[in-house]
Amino acid sequence: MPVAIAEKVIKLEKVFVLGGTVVVKVVPSELTTILGSCVSVCLWDKKIKTGGMNHYLLPETVNDAKSLDGGIDATRFLIQSMIRKFSTLKNMEAKIYGGANRFFVEKSFLNVGMQNVEAAKFALDEAGIPIVFQDTGGKAGRKIYFNTLTGVVKVLKVN
Repeated sequence: MPVAIAEKVIKLEKVFVLGGTVVVKVVPSELTTILGSCVSVCLWDKKIKTGGMNHYLLPETVNDAKSLDGGIDATRFLIQSMIRKFSTLKNMEAKIYGGANRFFVEKSFLNVGMQNVEAAKFALDEAGIPIVFQDTGGKAGRKIYFNTLTGVVKVLKVN
């Protein structure tokens, strides 16, 4: 006679990721943030089921060399933080979110959003990490929810 086995329910630790920060979790977590022209890279290790997220404001760090406000440095720091938590580059994949252009000046130096997206692509390419998905640009902001156990990211567009 078949025996029904209840599915295991895993409670996710909920963490809000502030601008200028990087969070890496080895316990199953839901990382959340809200983005306009800012960008977040969701980095997931598909083998050991861990993940991390950054949230940065500008493409490059301007004055403070230790700041994580700049996308290239914040993404490099995210990658190194994942490696310190036992991830390997070959098992990592990335998803990029944000980079909205709230003022929609297409070819202006004010389009910080797209510059932020390019910063993420640069750092990920440099490390050899594939970008498996991106939801970037446009006029709307985004609230994202990243499940570090499954690698799934849910996006809610906000005005």
